[in-house]
Amino acid sequence: MNAYLIATGIAAILLAAACTQKPECGPLEGRWTNREGEDLLFLPSQKGLWLTRFGSSYDSVAFTYTLDCSASPARLDLSNFETGPYNGKTLFGIIEWSSDSSLRLRYEAGIHSEARPARFDADATEKYFRVN
Repeated sequence: MNAYLIATGIAAILLAAACTQKPECGPLEGRWTNREGEDLLFLPSQKGLWLTRFGSSYDSVAFTYTLDCSASPARLDLSNFETGPYNGKTLFGIIEWSSDSSLRLRYEAGIHSEARPARFDADATEKYFRVN
């Protein structure tokens, strides 16, 4: 009986720990929204669309992206913008998943990776939610 209680207790602790851990790198492909008029659509083959809502229509800008999950925090770089204010620049970013359906992203525009932010902060970090 004691062995059963110990095993049950250990299983409960492991399950609780697994439920509270944040995923290091989650699935990125799909549509994400900041719920403030901007959506990021991550397509296969590192292609993407930045969608900005104006009333009932969207302006879209194509880009490419790279995700590096081996870095801590994970890195997400957006580049090769076809038009707009980031044309000719790269958005060097850091990304962290809160769950499979939400993440936070902070980026800085630049020409070299030294522009990448080192940490998340309240003013420049955006929260995105997966659109089903």
